[in-house]
Amino acid sequence: MNSHQFQHDSARLCPKFKWSSCIVLLAALGGCAGVEVDPAPDYDVVQEKVATATGSTGLFRPGEEEEVAGLVADLLKDGLTVDESVQISLLNNGDLQALLYEIGMRRADAVQAGLLSNPTLGALVLFPFDGGSTATEVGLLQNIIEFWQLSPRKRLAQGQLERTILEVAHDAAGLAIEARTAYFHAYSASMGLTAAQENHAAARKFLDFTLERQEAGAATQVDVNAARSQFLEQENLIRRAQFTASDTKRDLLLVLGIAGPTEGLELTGNVTSVPTWSVDLAQLLTSAQESRLDLQAGEWNVKAAANALELEKSYLYRNVGVGVELELEGGDIHMGPAVELELPIFDQNQAQIAKAEYRYSQAKRSHEALRIQVDQQVRRAFEQHALATDTARLYQDQLLPLRQSSLELAQESFTAGKTSFLSVLESQRKMLAARSEYVKGLEAVAVSIPALEAACGLPISELLMRSEPTE
Repeated sequence: MNSHQFQHDSARLCPKFKWSSCIVLLAALGGCAGVEVDPAPDYDVVQEKVATATGSTGLFRPGEEEEVAGLVADLLKDGLTVDESVQISLLNNGDLQALLYEIGMRRADAVQAGLLSNPTLGALVLFPFDGGSTATEVGLLQNIIEFWQLSPRKRLAQGQLERTILEVAHDAAGLAIEARTAYFHAYSASMGLTAAQENHAAARKFLDFTLERQEAGAATQVDVNAARSQFLEQENLIRRAQFTASDTKRDLLLVLGIAGPTEGLELTGNVTSVPTWSVDLAQLLTSAQESRLDLQAGEWNVKAAANALELEKSYLYRNVGVGVELELEGGDIHMGPAVELELPIFDQNQAQIAKAEYRYSQAKRSHEALRIQVDQQVRRAFEQHALATDTARLYQDQLLPLRQSSLELAQESFTAGKTSFLSVLESQRKMLAARSEYVKGLEAVAVSIPALEAACGLPISELLMRSEPTE
């Protein structure tokens, strides 16, 4: 029997009188080889790493759609805090849910890598044309070269699984940061709307004051027109603030994976204060290099590339078969050893080995480049946080009190007839502008915190525990 009559090289086994015994043995081996694809432990690892990076323990698992719907409904009751936003995003965001199925697929790949290819049962019957005997050949085919390739193949698949776990966990942590940032933007927009309403009320009060002064003969129509113009400008700013508040809530709902209008979404919690704590840059840099999940995924990517190179080097001989061949003709049974070997004359897998070497070098360079990126990301996040904090504190402690005091003094001086109306109007304008800038400063502080968390790969509570305060 020729080797091209079968798809795999093999050992040719089992003479006729023992054929039923061989079939029973194969069935038993098949039962022992039964495997189950269970990614549950992998999801446990993802959840643990996401909890370390974000401080949130909840995470969607495939098959838990109904449970998630109930949890989201409970979290939305009585308003929404920033931590609840993170929880909902990790449970309910559709893109993350789809991404988590990648873990199950990689686990299936890892299971498949540990399996040998199925043996092939082949039979050939030759009928005579000259009245001779019918010839029968039977073979059981198995590629034995896989025994040597099994170990590096399993290491490669396991490395790819570990890398995927870290990549998915990194994306989930990034989504949590996105949810925090979207929440702070939405909350700050609500604060901005409140500030716009307060500015509008102040402009209304100033307009009424100007009208009273006009009736008393102490203000002109030009003064009234200027005050009314400022009042109308504040009305326009309220409309803009209302749109911004609704639009930022819509962005938040999108991250949370929730459809519907924004009017019923109430944001609770307090994110309006300037932090009194500080962080140390050197400790942040160290924490980032140790904790960033994408850096850990990069390390596994290098290992996976090394394993792939090792596997490609084992592919010099792809098909090697040894065993016994059975031939039955007439009343005679012939059985003897059989060997089939692919000769690596033309294809010695040189191209794939070279490709794997390039991929390995590429993985190492990409990992080193990522380390540099992480270093600069931490430095930028640290400086942005410091700038935002200093700016907000300047407005809170000095500029706002100064603008308010200047307005009150200008109003008193104008009432006493010592200064012109323009002085009061200018003081009013600067006070309203300072109030708006203070709200923007608080928003910058709020969003700088998740930026620090994203750059370092840890929640701010953990960073504060690790970081020594600076003077």
